[in-house]
Amino acid sequence: MTLISVLLGIAVDRLWTRLHEYRHYNHFLAYFDWMRSRFSGASWDHVGGLLLVLAPLLLLVGLLQHWISDWLFGLVGLLFYVATFLYCLGPRDLAIDADTWCDVSDSSDAELRNSAASRLLQGEVPEDPATCGQQLGNAVLVAANDRLFAVLFWFVLLGPLGAVLYRSASVIYQERYEDGEFGDSVARLYALLVWLPARLLALGYALSGHFEAALEGWRSAHEDQPTGSEGSERILAATGAGALGVPQETTGNPAVAPVRAAMRLVWRTLTLWLVVLAILTLAGWAG
Repeated sequence: MTLISVLLGIAVDRLWTRLHEYRHYNHFLAYFDWMRSRFSGASWDHVGGLLLVLAPLLLLVGLLQHWISDWLFGLVGLLFYVATFLYCLGPRDLAIDADTWCDVSDSSDAELRNSAASRLLQGEVPEDPATCGQQLGNAVLVAANDRLFAVLFWFVLLGPLGAVLYRSASVIYQERYEDGEFGDSVARLYALLVWLPARLLALGYALSGHFEAALEGWRSAHEDQPTGSEGSERILAATGAGALGVPQETTGNPAVAPVRAAMRLVWRTLTLWLVVLAILTLAGWAG
């Protein structure tokens, strides 16, 4: 069911191009704020408080995953798997955000360019289009993990429960991070959930591009002894840049070429992941 759910989910996500407009987590954030307002203070500002916030949601998803998987010959379970996988992607569509920048990169409207770039970049947007394009290319390589591959990894490993766990931790970290022990617990959980998918994605970049240059980028990133989610992001950016053979990617519009090349690498790596998943699934059926 997992392989079919992934293939259907990715197909729907690519064909229904406006799906990302309906994919938001406002209800989850409202639930999080409600729980935090009732369980706050020193006695809850640690990993136990975080687990208390997540436990009801994860318990509900886990029970649904177990109860309805066989309803109507598995059809209800399949729909639940696909819907959960789709909802946990993104929330914004990476390909659409990349295409939007490529469409407006040469526009004379600076506000329009900044708006398109800010969908991928965090912080100040460079004024130079070429510099901005290079940073956006790196941002695509990094964002692919949070928007797609980490969700896919945990979905394959734990089903809908894994996808919801990852997306919940990601949303809390990005939208409700706070200083203190509770915030540190959120950061540690998010870094833990990102760690293995990011390295498998970096390996996929290497296998899908310039292998030796990608490994050199990986080694250079590890020289700084990367830790936390930021360390995983540095590994993805360095490995992806090496896999692209950045010095050779000089043809075409310098503001667009790095973004296009990064998206092509992401799609090649996704294809590689799906092939591996299909082989493992078929081997499991044969066994």
